[in-house]
Amino acid sequence: MSELSQTPVTATLLFANIAISLWAMYSKQAYFEKFAEWPYQIVHDGKWYQVITSAFLHANFLHLFFNMFALYTFGSFLEAFFIQGFGGFTGSLYFFLIYFISLLTGSLLTVIFHYNNPLYVAVGASGAVSGIVFSYIIFFPKSTIFVLFFPMPAYLFALLWIGFSVYGMKSKLGNIGHEAHLGGAVGGFLSTLLLIDGSAKILLGHFG
Repeated sequence: MSELSQTPVTATLLFANIAISLWAMYSKQAYFEKFAEWPYQIVHDGKWYQVITSAFLHANFLHLFFNMFALYTFGSFLEAFFIQGFGGFTGSLYFFLIYFISLLTGSLLTVIFHYNNPLYVAVGASGAVSGIVFSYIIFFPKSTIFVLFFPMPAYLFALLWIGFSVYGMKSKLGNIGHEAHLGGAVGGFLSTLLLIDGSAKILLGHFG
């Protein structure tokens, strides 16, 4: 836990996601349904708060575990990297902004694609976490990421993730929020390029 003590935003987000998700799992189903993301309700009933609240809920323990494992793995490293480069407050602020922007872009892309479907519902921090992963890839594109125990360079993972998300959206593959994954990844990537001066140069430098 020494890393988490030095990365306050990551630690806070982990605690918030776990605590709120567990509360929702063990509370009345009505609470879960109220704060989940229902694109139809968001657009037609003005329940825009669901864009944010849904990102702190998870469908089950496995869903929660994988998202929190990814947030801990990439988030603690990336926030520490920002803190080292920009100082404690500024580094953590950059990290929080990238997380929050990714959350919004993931949730909003979901709304755009499903606002006419009254039965569609989504929960999870996947969009925000995808944004953190893609922000990490800007600075460490040639680092190794393990996917189903298979190692691959991070930039290849990014390309496969985008391709799989687009394919999943078109084919409606599985019970997965592909729109949140894609929107979050794009949001994290673009917000990092906009917020972190010189980040584009760093990315290109790895392939120069």
